[in-house]
Amino acid sequence: MNAASQAVTVELTSKIAHLAVLFQAEFANARVDLSPWLTDSATQRYLDPRSIDLSFYFPNRYVGLECRCVLLQVHFSEELLDPTCQVTSVEAHGYDHSESQWAFSTHSGEFTGHCIPGQEHRTRLRDVINEISRLFEHPHQIKTRSDYEFY
Repeated sequence: MNAASQAVTVELTSKIAHLAVLFQAEFANARVDLSPWLTDSATQRYLDPRSIDLSFYFPNRYVGLECRCVLLQVHFSEELLDPTCQVTSVEAHGYDHSESQWAFSTHSGEFTGHCIPGQEHRTRLRDVINEISRLFEHPHQIKTRSDYEFY
């Protein structure tokens, strides 16, 4: 479901914004779209209400990621407002224009597709996805300043 639609609490809004910052910090020039799905009833019928979906667009093909757009989907065990909600998986899909280039899921931990990212970019994307998993470990909690490690 569109990330913009899932930003229904201060905690979730903060985490969705932080997710975007995590990705953009690793992959410069990415522009975030918090509503990658059309809002028509035909499209909405196929969306998972237990996910946060957003996409990142690059001005040109991002060499190394081998795509122009990355769709990120964070899937949860239950409705996001349920206090026992947990992350079940994170998926990333790379697209060039309208064609899928590659896919990654934390279920398999593998990249698939006909044009997968280079090793360095696969590692960087996995690192971002690991951070996203940690960020949403407890969807309704916002970390306080004392929860962060400072170096």
